[in-house]
Amino acid sequence: MAVLGMLTAAVPAAPATAPRPAPVPMEPGTPEAFALRWGDDRQTQARMLREAVNPNGARVMVGSMLDAANRNARTQNNTGCRNRATGSGGALRGVPFAALYCLNSQDTTDDDWTPQGISGTEDAQPGAGTVDRHKAIVFSWHEGRPGGSGMGTRLSFLDTATNRYIHALLVEPNEAGNDYDEVSVHAGGIVWYQNYIFVADNQRGIHVYDTTNLLQLARNPKASTSPQCPTGRQPGPNGRYCGRGYDYLLPEIGRWNNPNSSTTRYDSMSLERNPDDPSFAPVFITSEYRTSRVGQVVRWNNADMTSFRGTIHPFRAWMQPVRYVQGAFSRSCYYFNTGGGGSGNRDLVIANASGNRTPKSQIGGRGLQDLYWLRSVNQLWTLTEHAGEGNRVLYGVTRPACP
Repeated sequence: MAVLGMLTAAVPAAPATAPRPAPVPMEPGTPEAFALRWGDDRQTQARMLREAVNPNGARVMVGSMLDAANRNARTQNNTGCRNRATGSGGALRGVPFAALYCLNSQDTTDDDWTPQGISGTEDAQPGAGTVDRHKAIVFSWHEGRPGGSGMGTRLSFLDTATNRYIHALLVEPNEAGNDYDEVSVHAGGIVWYQNYIFVADNQRGIHVYDTTNLLQLARNPKASTSPQCPTGRQPGPNGRYCGRGYDYLLPEIGRWNNPNSSTTRYDSMSLERNPDDPSFAPVFITSEYRTSRVGQVVRWNNADMTSFRGTIHPFRAWMQPVRYVQGAFSRSCYYFNTGGGGSGNRDLVIANASGNRTPKSQIGGRGLQDLYWLRSVNQLWTLTEHAGEGNRVLYGVTRPACP
């Protein structure tokens, strides 16, 4: 049974907390300080790579990848998952969740990879929010432990009808469009919009991927899914395509580069939709992780973000109410996940961008990261990054009312 359609009856309010330092009212920011410049365009190369790698050059549907999902996630209906997540050593002590996922044991305890960003098909599409008739959550990982980074970035696609998920490795095509290499992106935030997946890259900007270019290595005579086979096309005239054991790869189509990398950051991302107003154009939201001062939360037109040319600028910015922001989302007011950096915070902070009203906060999970709004059930979803049973979970809370 799909856990995302289930709301816990009479979910109590989460305990109020006092983030350190205390949240302050939001003030107007400086949108002119932010800019993104399109570059490293690989749209043609990504298409050529898909035609070279996939059997008969065919497009691989996201739905068929989800149908092939090979890892089981457990929900709150599983006693072990629920008890570990909420017990004395778990990530959700004192957090009344509406729904919950634990990953499989290997991904839960693997400290070679760290989960970061979260989005889903309800970001990708309006209305029912499905892709290829599937509802899914996608979440990102960087290689390396929390706060670090290794040579590798991947996405996981979780089918909420089956509670099964599958990893896809992110790669960059070469200039000729016949080979590829891995990319290293912190991936602190992601947005799945239409067929594109945007991946935040700290100071460097935003990487863009197109799901119509999915590469299928599994059950492909031109490829190998051996974990010992390094990423890329192997030597020789009939060299096979590999990705160190991954069944699917997703090639980059280009980057929104940050020309102001010394002063602005792109640490998390989300998408705001208004299901009650069809004329409301979706808005991209990026936010900064700052430790010595508050950062800014910035709003971008979706038409600019998907133009893939020139230089674009946000149309609005606000000073965030608190430091250590790991994720930000907007719907009538702003929601911020805070934590990390030795702050001791594990809070969801809710603030208005107008009216100078005092923000409020409630306790969140240990290792909070990015935010995703599951509008069909009015839940805010996030994930926690630390390895260990009960420490690494995806969970949703009923979206708190604005101050």
